[in-house]
Amino acid sequence: MNTTLAPRNDAVCRRCGATGPPAARFCMACGVAITATQPAQARIRLVTVVFCDVERSTELAVRLGGELWNDVLEAYFTDVSQALHARGGRLEKFIGDAVVGVFGADGEHEDDAVRAVQAAGEALRRLAARAKALRRRGIELSVRFGIASGRVLTTTRSASFAVGPVTNRAARLQQFAPSGGVVLDLKTWLLARQAVRCRPLDPVEAKGFAQPLRCWLVEQHGGPPVGQPVDELVNQRRLMADLTTRLERAMREPGLSTLALEGDIGVGKTRILHQLGRALESRGQVLFVTCKHDGDRRGLWPLQQLDHELARLSGGQAGQVGPARDERAGRSAAHPSAEELRWTLRRRLARLSRGRPVVVIVDDCHKALDQLAQLCGGPDEPGGGSVVLLLSGRVLPALPIPEADRLAVPLLAPAESRTLLESLSARLSLPGALPHADEIVLRSGGNPLFLEQLAALTASETATETGAETGAETGAGADRRDLIAPSAEAALGSRIDRLGPQAVRILGCAGAWGGQVALTDLLATCGMGEAEVDAALSQLAEGGLELTSAFVGEVAYTRLRLADRARVHADIAEHLRRRALRHPGDIDSAALHAEHAHRAWHDLAPGAAEDRSAAARAAGCLCAAARLAISRADVSLGLELAGRARRLRIAGPALEAEIGAIETYALAACGRPAEALARIRRTRARVPARANLPAAANLRANELAILFTRGTWDAELLRQAHRLAELSGDAGTRARLLLLEALRAAQSGDYRAAEASLRVAESQARRAAYCFGESEIFGNLALCLAYGGTPVTQALAECADLRRRLAETPVRDAAVACPMAFLLAMRGHGRRAESLLAEAESVFAGTGHLIGKAGAYEFRGMVRELQDDLPGAAGWLDRAAALYREMGLAAAAERCRMKSALATGVAPKAPLRPGPRAPWDMRALAHQVAALRQHRLGHVEAAREHLAAALHEIEGVRGEGAVIIALRSCLRLSASFGSEADTTRIGAALMEAEKRKT
Repeated sequence: MNTTLAPRNDAVCRRCGATGPPAARFCMACGVAITATQPAQARIRLVTVVFCDVERSTELAVRLGGELWNDVLEAYFTDVSQALHARGGRLEKFIGDAVVGVFGADGEHEDDAVRAVQAAGEALRRLAARAKALRRRGIELSVRFGIASGRVLTTTRSASFAVGPVTNRAARLQQFAPSGGVVLDLKTWLLARQAVRCRPLDPVEAKGFAQPLRCWLVEQHGGPPVGQPVDELVNQRRLMADLTTRLERAMREPGLSTLALEGDIGVGKTRILHQLGRALESRGQVLFVTCKHDGDRRGLWPLQQLDHELARLSGGQAGQVGPARDERAGRSAAHPSAEELRWTLRRRLARLSRGRPVVVIVDDCHKALDQLAQLCGGPDEPGGGSVVLLLSGRVLPALPIPEADRLAVPLLAPAESRTLLESLSARLSLPGALPHADEIVLRSGGNPLFLEQLAALTASETATETGAETGAETGAGADRRDLIAPSAEAALGSRIDRLGPQAVRILGCAGAWGGQVALTDLLATCGMGEAEVDAALSQLAEGGLELTSAFVGEVAYTRLRLADRARVHADIAEHLRRRALRHPGDIDSAALHAEHAHRAWHDLAPGAAEDRSAAARAAGCLCAAARLAISRADVSLGLELAGRARRLRIAGPALEAEIGAIETYALAACGRPAEALARIRRTRARVPARANLPAAANLRANELAILFTRGTWDAELLRQAHRLAELSGDAGTRARLLLLEALRAAQSGDYRAAEASLRVAESQARRAAYCFGESEIFGNLALCLAYGGTPVTQALAECADLRRRLAETPVRDAAVACPMAFLLAMRGHGRRAESLLAEAESVFAGTGHLIGKAGAYEFRGMVRELQDDLPGAAGWLDRAAALYREMGLAAAAERCRMKSALATGVAPKAPLRPGPRAPWDMRALAHQVAALRQHRLGHVEAAREHLAAALHEIEGVRGEGAVIIALRSCLRLSASFGSEADTTRIGAALMEAEKRKT
């Protein structure tokens, strides 16, 4: 038997949501004029499904016969149906002797789950009233109820109008209920536990569900609700005193201190943090930040928010350390990586703390634990005052702090829970003691949030979402939307459900954006016209829903159909991709939204045109984000993003070439040149150059760079790459090729030609949105300014200009600062040079940039040599050699080892013999060290021959700055064993080089 009832056409008030009979023209609750609703369109709602079935029905049917069994069923169907309707439920269908009802299908209410449980109890009471008459006829009728809550798609069909797995879950739970029992799933228990007494059952293995289902058996119903919860610290005074003492002690100590406050959802962490912040405002500078997720990738959102808060407090510009950003710098040099952002934050905190202590309170830090763990685990900044990080979250195992500095928020003891209930009763002006107090204390389990919600229900007032901690992500993805607290979702969902489709769409779009979104961005991506937007905003204002509330938007997002989610994310991705032309950093978010759009379309219509189009969009955004990551020297991220684009399996030679160009550059930069070279040649063989000219040019540039590092220069390959770059008009590729030519010129000693090429490369890189090797361009340009023929004054000015433009990217700024320090030392400003190099070293160490750190050591050795501090120079050069050797950079390590030997006058035992294609400085150093070695052995003539060979190498160098250090070493050697004429000639050459440079 399978019978359905037609949906009712009740009159619904659009203001308060109350329902009345179909003939009503005025709301019976608020008096506003209403009209009968049309059949609802298909939409997503949070519903509670009631599934009731008769035990041993087959046995009864056989024993009673058709006519008598039909009479029993009719009475049973009547009792259950009337109980469902009496509580506001909708009867969906009969399946044999099973009855399926739905609460919330026609319009959500905050207490749908409670009413569903109450309806089941009412049905049991009605059936119990018939039991005596049935027993007289020898019939024992026993039923079981399973109740489950979840999101479903409510369609316009008269049967099976609630589509979703929640009905199956209710049916499975019914099978495990005892006779005359009601079993709830997890979400229903969370929604209804304030009003009903439940006891947990063992998880059940249910057919069709991968994981065991957690369930509770209903024992009794709860009482009426009460009013608003209050902020009350009952059992936390000792914790507050302990935290205050620790914070005050930490505020007196210099450097960075970290404390952790751990506790589960709803235990009152946020209330404690706010009270602490108010108490500490008079003693220091207090910042309060609440973490939110930025998707599922890098976790930068909390760090960026903290950066903006610190910038606001200091009156500076977010994302900037040092001089103000020069707008002429173009688009490509202002996108800090995660390491740079953490270093920037530590520097900001150090500067702010010089006057007064700084306390940074970070709530919900478990949503960005990895990033915050690395932030608090970083080195102290020199010159800073006291900085205290108070990190609060659920479970914080990754924080690098001792157990002694971890504090946990305790749960309420029974006596403390009663104290809180008494304060609630006094606040709400309830007569006498709060009813059912013992029941509320027992069911709260010591959780203040649950206790407050139970008290609100007992006081017969609407429970609200105020103070609820949901753990829900506010990022763009839908992957974790089920983490929204069911009670809050029910409360907000009932209000959102009364909105028109335009208002729901704009709220859902805000939820898809995640966090705070500018109104202009929201309006550009909600897919509505101006009139529709105005109407939607009016509805939101009338309903008391804030467009800027990420939590409201997140709940509205769950109401969007899968196709609507795909379209919203696609619109956001396109908007961000266009905006990335001016603000390249937006391409990261564009890629994330494009991936979400593709995932939704792929789930909805795999292989369809929309799925293919979304995949192509996602691949394009991922490739652009990978290029940006590589341009800011984050090659590991670039490789990961390109791999995600490849896994989308989009057919097409253009995309294959693009991904190949990105991956091969990253592979080479990660120290896998053989793998990169094989991939380059495989891609070039498969994809014709005309399919993607910029990618074809970059593939050849990647191959040329790998060969160059192996001592080979392929002029034909360079010519091909130049031709393809010109045909494509890609400025970034042209800049990359100019960089390679400049490196080759510098290796041969022609720093003037290298500087000229790098100047053109730098201007080309400004014009490009993303440029491979961009960091190398800036660093090598500064190096050529120091080593080439540009006078020191002009070179210093140009380096300072580069640093102004790179102020927001500390690693690149530090790369420029090292050659700039060398220039300062030439002018005799040794102290300023040492300070600049110490700052650069701090940046490299703080961001984990080991090559940069070794380079800073090497420059410190050169600066000490210019100051005639040869032992100090040798010490820094030895440190640089050790770090280079640790990284496997043998040539760089050998260069520093030979420079140290020349500074100390002690020749190494194993001389280096570079080949004829080795860089000029390595050849000159090898001859200088050989001269020193021969002199120590007493072979003066051999020593002079090697010295002459070193001078010959130096004489071919076009760059006064580069030869100064080399000539100083030659002068010291000549003074030991050379002729007077040689010494005079070398001294004159050195003076001439210094004169031209300075």
